[in-house]
Amino acid sequence: MSRITDPFDPAASAVTGARASYPVVVLGGGVAGLSAALTLVRAGVSACVLERTDYSPWRPGETLSPVAYAELQQLLAPEPLETEGFLASHGLEATWGSGHPHRHSFLTNPYGSGWHVERRHLDALLARQVQSLQVPLWRSTCVTHLEREGHGWRLRARTPQGPVELRCEALVDATGRSAQVARQLGVRRHSWDALCSVSVITDRPPGFQEQRLVVEATPLGWWYAAPLPQGRLILSLLSDVDVLQRQGALQPAGWSALFSTTRHLSERVGRLAGVTRLQVRRCETSRLEHAAGAGWVAVGDASAMWDPLSSSGILKGLRTGRAAARALCAALGGNSGALEDYARQEAEEFIRYLSARRAHYTLEQRWAAEDFWRRRLDAPAGLELVAADAAYT
Repeated sequence: MSRITDPFDPAASAVTGARASYPVVVLGGGVAGLSAALTLVRAGVSACVLERTDYSPWRPGETLSPVAYAELQQLLAPEPLETEGFLASHGLEATWGSGHPHRHSFLTNPYGSGWHVERRHLDALLARQVQSLQVPLWRSTCVTHLEREGHGWRLRARTPQGPVELRCEALVDATGRSAQVARQLGVRRHSWDALCSVSVITDRPPGFQEQRLVVEATPLGWWYAAPLPQGRLILSLLSDVDVLQRQGALQPAGWSALFSTTRHLSERVGRLAGVTRLQVRRCETSRLEHAAGAGWVAVGDASAMWDPLSSSGILKGLRTGRAAARALCAALGGNSGALEDYARQEAEEFIRYLSARRAHYTLEQRWAAEDFWRRRLDAPAGLELVAADAAYT
């Protein structure tokens, strides 16, 4: 396998005008992008990863299902998966379809228990694994220019050490919902709803000691609570943007007032004192019209976003990163249909997801006339609904 030396020493001074070439450049150093990078390098294809953050900002995604944990172990093998900083997950509890909570235990799952994780910790763990294989990973790096050049690409990026120019044969778009590469190429994104999460991270109260994911449906949408390592807890309200705006849920006081109306979560968590900061994130069901094209492929949320109700965000990132990398390897080896096959498989998987999403929402009929629930119960699974582009902060 050919190795390409990183043109930057992270401790060095600015290297204005540095240049490098790689078969593949991965834009985005989250789970999906790092999964792709690890798969590529182990297949003998050199790559580099450009990550816009230093991994310190908060990132959504706090639960590893047993299947996702098994996939993560497989990705990191033969190195053992270090779970220091993870919190074992014993299952989930859902108040959905009736007023009585239903519990599902992971004790009988053939893959073992799940895990509650600090997402930044998980991404940083994968980043270290990538770097241990001598894959250049440039943090705090922003792509400032991207263009076709012959059969490949030319990029310019701004790094803490200075500007760099990169050339590559193929790109992995792991830039999340923004889908930076696909958007520049004019690929449309279709949305099925306007779902948004509004979250608070707080100290875990004495009444919430069980290590399980807790979900509760309400007239306006649904809530979830998940324990985090180091005695923390995340509480999230999920609903459509316009519903959240009408209810004042994008402001701490309005969000807190709505939380107090929950039946089971408010009893378990108790009074939340001093909520001053909300984490707001759009998480609508959406997908690119095409997940790949000549010399590029989209992975993770860049390819398609799934409702957090599926609890599949991390698993989807791991799997699409691996599948896209294998398709790229085949394409670089002369298989002209490999990327088209990947895009078709992604489209078929999304159709299966839409069917499962509809079936799960159909289980909750108590508030079928409320806007949030009516939209999900009335719309046919394959009908395109353009999400409202409402402003929020």
